Amino acid sequence: MAKNYYCLVAGLPDILLGDKKVPYSSIGLRDMLAEELTERDFSMVQALYLPFDHNNLINLLYKRDKPFDERGNFSLIELELLTNKKELETLEKSDFPDYLVDFAKSILFGDEEIERVSAEVLLFKMYVNYLNGFSNTFLQKFLLFEINQKNIFAALAGRKYQLDYENELIGEGEIVEALVKSRSRDFGLANEIDYIESLIQIYEDDNILERELKIDRLKWNYLDDSTFFNYFTIERVLAFVYKLLMIERWVELDVEEGKRMFQQLLSELKNSFEFPEEYKIQHGKKK
Repeated sequence: MAKNYYCLVAGLPDILLGDKKVPYSSIGLRDMLAEELTERDFSMVQALYLPFDHNNLINLLYKRDKPFDERGNFSLIELELLTNKKELETLEKSDFPDYLVDFAKSILFGDEEIERVSAEVLLFKMYVNYLNGFSNTFLQKFLLFEINQKNIFAALAGRKYQLDYENELIGEGEIVEALVKSRSRDFGLANEIDYIESLIQIYEDDNILERELKIDRLKWNYLDDSTFFNYFTIERVLAFVYKLLMIERWVELDVEEGKRMFQQLLSELKNSFEFPEEYKIQHGKKK
């Protein structure tokens, strides 16, 4: 039976996406939850922090000069084990999720070199399978929401710039098939995804920072709707973690950082895709 956390949930502060400060750091929240939750429930909380481990591991494997993000579950010394072939070959039992070890092996021992962007897609797909292994309805539904958002944006970008995006899509089934084959504005998915029009409108916003904020607002509302009847359960706690991570990101994103993020996104787009010749002119299409 699911455990109710009456005192814990009642003590969680009210937070809003526009908040200019956080009640406590995400690291502090995780430390607190480690003392309050059952082992299984806390493992789900830790799973929400794994994307920080993903970024740290990618940075180490591809020797990117990026600051180490302390919000991950694993220290720099621990993650370095996954970047050492000798250590990885003899690694048996560890605290790492199996998929992280498998991912590191695929990068270090694969027959063909995997480019960083492709590695990030592969790692996210493996993460999806890991989260689904918890068999938690809330996690699965919110994960599907995030997958749909990523897939729809990939398809819209592919359609706009005439790119081959099929291999960038996550999962399989009717929705993915429609994103590949349909030529209608909403890919014929209005009945399957009730928020697809909202996503299309967000994608069409040329202001990248504003687009990111709108995505987070949509996620925030989805979290509220998904936990409306979960009063004191782990689902309410997980939603709070998601929300705090969103606020934390925006609190840290000042104007100069916003400009930097914009330039980084543009640079990564150029490096990740081969644009059609007509888009290689500096200011748009060829005249």
